Amino acid sequence: MIIFKIKLFIMLFDWNNDMDNPDYILTSEKIAFIAYNIGVYESVQKFGGLIINGKITNNMDVSNVAELLSKSNAFYDSEMISQIVNAMIRENKESLSIIDHVTPKEVDLVIRQLKASGVSLPK
Repeated sequence: MIIFKIKLFIMLFDWNNDMDNPDYILTSEKIAFIAYNIGVYESVQKFGGLIINGKITNNMDVSNVAELLSKSNAFYDSEMISQIVNAMIRENKESLSIIDHVTPKEVDLVIRQLKASGVSLPK
């Protein structure tokens, strides 16, 4: 157990070796906001691809849709995700006061944190 904790500490230290750099210090609200939007981005990609390819129709069983979603792939582009999130922030003045803006580096950091916590995301 102690070896696992040491390895985890080294991984986290490695990822955050620029802790003095403000781009790498994220509030819990910002981490949650980015992680949520990564999930939305993934869902929209998967559903959109399946609908456009005609694999999801009006009369499909929910379990069939779930199976198709679990087998479909999504790609993660931190630049695109940050731009989409920033567009949403600009439209919602309440978010602007809490989140301000999101950089691609912050999106990359949250993706790495999600992977470290066991969330299955492609590279």
